[in-house]
Amino acid sequence: MSEVLYNLNENLKQQVKLYEEFNNLERDKQKALLESNLQEIEAITAQEELLMIEVSRLEKERFLWAEQIGRDLGKTPEDLTLAELAEYFPVLDGVRNDLDRVVGRLQKTHEINAQLLEQAMKIVEFTVGMLTYQEKNTYKHPNRKENEGNGKLHLMDWRI
Repeated sequence: MSEVLYNLNENLKQQVKLYEEFNNLERDKQKALLESNLQEIEAITAQEELLMIEVSRLEKERFLWAEQIGRDLGKTPEDLTLAELAEYFPVLDGVRNDLDRVVGRLQKTHEINAQLLEQAMKIVEFTVGMLTYQEKNTYKHPNRKENEGNGKLHLMDWRI
């Protein structure tokens, strides 16, 4: 195996490890979201930011290795996929499978966390709406009648 190919393979293995760490953090964040533990969410987000810096560094390095391999294959690094490289260099097939697996898991966990955050935001919006409800608005909606919408549940009554 050439030095460039070896370096690319090692780079991708390091990325797999980082994405596994990301996935662990996302699962921890999921637990913190369910428990509404804001301090834990903040701490996890700070750790994720540090990992993103390292992933960015590895991506830049990977791009340089792919650029060198691409020259040998007559392609630009943007046009080379890992699946295509694994066809040319079977030694990359294992790390390609690992990367696909871990990124797929990370994506699923991230989607669940995004849904949890969206639900939390809806709860906050509902609560704020309940707390700030006023029976009589200072403006009038053009399509509503005067008495329409008065059947809502009110947590606080702001009338004096």
